[in-house]
Amino acid sequence: MTFKTSYLTYRHVGEYVEAFLKKYHSSLQLPVPIEWIIESDLGLHIVPFPNLYRIFSQSGFLSADRMKIFIDEYQYDNFVEKYRFTLAHEIGHFIMHKSLYEGLPFNSEQEFIEYLQSRPTKELYWHETQGDWFAGQLLVPTSQLKRYCIDLLESNRDQFSKDRHLSYEFWSYASNELAEPFEVNPIVIEIRIRQESFAEKFKDYYQ
Repeated sequence: MTFKTSYLTYRHVGEYVEAFLKKYHSSLQLPVPIEWIIESDLGLHIVPFPNLYRIFSQSGFLSADRMKIFIDEYQYDNFVEKYRFTLAHEIGHFIMHKSLYEGLPFNSEQEFIEYLQSRPTKELYWHETQGDWFAGQLLVPTSQLKRYCIDLLESNRDQFSKDRHLSYEFWSYASNELAEPFEVNPIVIEIRIRQESFAEKFKDYYQ
């Protein structure tokens, strides 16, 4: 039995996200209603799992039959932003890695988790990295992030317009404010800004 994740580039993952948003949330209104899309559009069940992270070091996982997303119960109850990212991450697996789940012969969630964790490190890395890429681009659509970055720059023009260049530290700080409308943790915004090279593109914005 193999569970080999195909190599996808960041931009290729973005193509999956673009198609997904076009089909399920073309308005791009924020925050992206990931919970609604999962339960109402995709027909999946979100299931809190007690002590999932404590016992298995997992925030969540897509069931072997791709019908349920199990979420650490404490995260589900207490950390909205992390919960949303975990849901989006697992939907990445649902969309991009369908063939990997077909015909898996597991009789319990614990057995499946142990199998997932037993995969070679390289395979596990690419599988989870692609899920993170999908989640970041889904919850923080590029066009919306660009618009909010420009709005932030304009609203701070008087304060920063005399600076020669906008530093990376500026964007790290700004991520705290930018994260709110997207309902994600600031680190997600900071990573997305870096991935889209916005710090470089906007460094001379006030010149």
